[in-house]
Parts: sequence; C-alpha cells; structure tokens
Amino acid sequence: MLRADEGLYRVNSGAGTYFDGVTSTRRDVVVELAPDSLQISGRDGHSWGQWHYDEIEELAAPDSILRLGRRGSATLERLEIRDPAFAAAIDARAAYVDRTGGTAAPRTHARHRLERGRHCIALLLVAWFGVPAIAARVTPLCCRWPSSSSWAMPSISRCAACSIPGMRARRFECGIAAVEIPGRAALDKLVRRL
Repeated sequence: MLRADEGLYRVNSGAGTYFDGVTSTRRDVVVELAPDSLQISGRDGHSWGQWHYDEIEELAAPDSILRLGRRGSATLERLEIRDPAFAAAIDARAAYVDRTGGTAAPRTHARHRLERGRHCIALLLVAWFGVPAIAARVTPLCCRWPSSSSWAMPSISRCAACSIPGMRARRFECGIAAVEIPGRAALDKLVRRL
C-alpha cells in the first residue's frame, strides 16, 4: 500500500506556462522533476531552464495556480503550474514552496525577520558611527573654501561650519560679569547639592 507522500513522487512531469521575465511571451512548456531540479523545456524540445529545488520560491497567485520564481534572479522569470497533483509533487521537493502552511513558510518568515533585523542594525551603526565621522571630515573642508570661489558657502554658513567643531573644546562660561555673579553662585550651590 502506498503512503500519501509516495504517490506525490510518482508524478514526474507535467504541463506548465513559462514566462522568461524579459518578454511578455507566454510559453507552454513541459516540466520534468529531476532528482535535484525542475527541467523546463518547450514542446519543441528547446530547454528553457533548469531550476534547482533550493532556489525555487512560491509567488503570490490564486489558489488554483502554483506560481514559482527563482530566488535572487535578476529577471522576473516565472513558471505556473495548474495541475494540483503535479503542484503537490513540486511542493514536496522544493524547500521554499509550501502550499499546506507547514514548515517552509515559518522558515521563510524567520529568514525575512532576520534580514530586517540585520538591516536595522546596519542603519543604527551608520547613524551612530558613520554620520559623525563624515561630519568630522567634511566640516574642515567647508572652512577651507576660498570666498572668491564660485563654490564658496555664504559667510554665515561658513562661520557656523567653522565654529561648531570648536564648541566641543570650549567650556560654556557664564557668571563672570558683575550682575551675573549671584546667579552663578546659586547655580553652583544647586549643582553641588545634586
């Protein structure tokens, strides 16, 4: 007696519709299940491709169609399978195709979450380390621009660009004028208490 999944592997070829991703031509093809890949060929025998099972992914489509694409492909080539038994046989072999909602979908979602997390970390690192480093290198260049150059910055911007890096080095001094001394003393007293 055959198990249900053994029956799926007995379907080894079927009809499909192939789009090369470059033109809008629709091609009726024969798809064969090889041990490690799908073999796509035209009815005239012309080979349209060989897709390894680990590079095949399921694309959005109506329930009656299994639409497949190649992961990481520069072109948008796709293959459509309408026969449910043949679609189930492909589903059983391809890691990133799962029409049953079983194991491949959670793996794919987890992979996407991991990629999004990596992108967020990269953006944070650029914001934390990259932007200050770029500003530190660009600001001195702004101060060196000659005022006679057609690329020169307006004088207010030039002054601001030159004074901002120096603000970190200078301490903010207040309370040195005669009228400011009582305020400075009150501030110092508060700071000491804190």
